[in-house]
Amino acid sequence: MAEAIVIAANLMQTAVPVLSLIAYIPQWLRLIKTKSSADIALSSWTIWIISSFFSTFYAVVQYQINGRGLPLIISSLSNLVFVILTVSLIALFRRPKKLS
Repeated sequence: MAEAIVIAANLMQTAVPVLSLIAYIPQWLRLIKTKSSADIALSSWTIWIISSFFSTFYAVVQYQINGRGLPLIISSLSNLVFVILTVSLIALFRRPKKLS
């Protein structure tokens, strides 16, 4: 019974990158379509980068200690990549403020 729960949990954790990608795509498409990121708080996304890095670091350490947790590494690392891509798009489409 406990083994079945662990297998189910691993499958759910493995689904996280797919669900995350689905969640990020509308934001990326909007950024690309409008070519504007003026309404997006870059500071919040920078915090998400730090949070995602911490999560990835934790997953790697746990894998090194326990030899298990590859799904957590994959989901954490993919989220870090998705957040970095989002911040890159925000920075790319950030228009400098005009001097008055």
